[in-house]
Amino acid sequence: MVELINPPETRELLPPLLACLPLAFVSPRAPPALLPLLSPILRQRVGVLSSLSTSATESWLQLLCWDADKAERLRAIIDGATFEPHPVSGEIELPDQLPVTYKRVDDETLKAQVPITDYSITVVYLWCPTDAEGGGRGWRVAELLPLEGPADEDQTWAVSIGEANSLSKAQLMADALDETPQDNTVENDDDDDDYWAQYDATPGSKTPAQRAGSSKLGPSGLSEQSYFSQYGDVQPAMDNHDPNEEQPEVGPSSLNGDMLANLLRRQVNGDSVDEPRTNGYSPGQAPSDSAAQALNHPRPASISSGSSVARLEKEAESQSTYEVGVKQHISTSIKSLFRLARATGMPRAEFQSLVSTELEFLHMTDDE
Repeated sequence: MVELINPPETRELLPPLLACLPLAFVSPRAPPALLPLLSPILRQRVGVLSSLSTSATESWLQLLCWDADKAERLRAIIDGATFEPHPVSGEIELPDQLPVTYKRVDDETLKAQVPITDYSITVVYLWCPTDAEGGGRGWRVAELLPLEGPADEDQTWAVSIGEANSLSKAQLMADALDETPQDNTVENDDDDDDYWAQYDATPGSKTPAQRAGSSKLGPSGLSEQSYFSQYGDVQPAMDNHDPNEEQPEVGPSSLNGDMLANLLRRQVNGDSVDEPRTNGYSPGQAPSDSAAQALNHPRPASISSGSSVARLEKEAESQSTYEVGVKQHISTSIKSLFRLARATGMPRAEFQSLVSTELEFLHMTDDE
């Protein structure tokens, strides 16, 4: 959205400002009526520095100009000027012609200057979109300057706001073109031409021609075939298969981690379990069958009782094996859970408390 900016009403803005200027030689502090007429930054400068001034030679009038040399000339001009109010209206009379020129500094800064030839001063205004202390949006005094001669006039000011915006855009384009490193590009091209010109100036006789019948030799004096044959065993970077990384086949493991599963599978399929051991020896491993039988406990001589005892011994052995497998499985599971908890940062005490809590809940379930 484009902001509508009206030209400054010079007939309304200049009289209050001119009425405050003669007071600079009466009071060291700026009058309260002057501060709302100034831009926010100039208002703060005049309000703070004029209150801190203790010397009679320092005047708040010089604070209206940012350049020290121009401030001295401004004070001299105001000191020699006569600001007489009109006898009827009571306001200071202004010239009939008050030309206004504009200058766009950036997207947010628009200035307007009004030269007053009768008093040899130039008032520079700044457009303020928001100014609560000054009474809202409007034109505020940004600087008060002595009127310069025609030779010192700035040509960047325009007679209208639209023309000022156009001049600002054109200046931005010119600055961007000036910053383009065109000279460096030309110098690089010249360097490239000089480099390749060296080859054009080289006589052809300096390049030795290859002798006919001579075999092509590669680096280190090797023939071309011998040289490239060295790379026959090189592992290509895109080949995932590397013979040097092949691992031998995994041999049989001595771990019985699946012992419980095998026992349960045999029980379901009806397979026979291993025969019971006698005095710690299996039937095939006993050093002497007669010695092993002599150490056995006496058994009934009947066939039926013997088969029953053998069956009970087999069931007891199977039950013992099941219990050992279950205990090993529980122990392995507890250790795995502990390693998992420690990997996640859980303390040992917290893990033990968690396991104890779960065991108590199991006890309550058994009671139910």
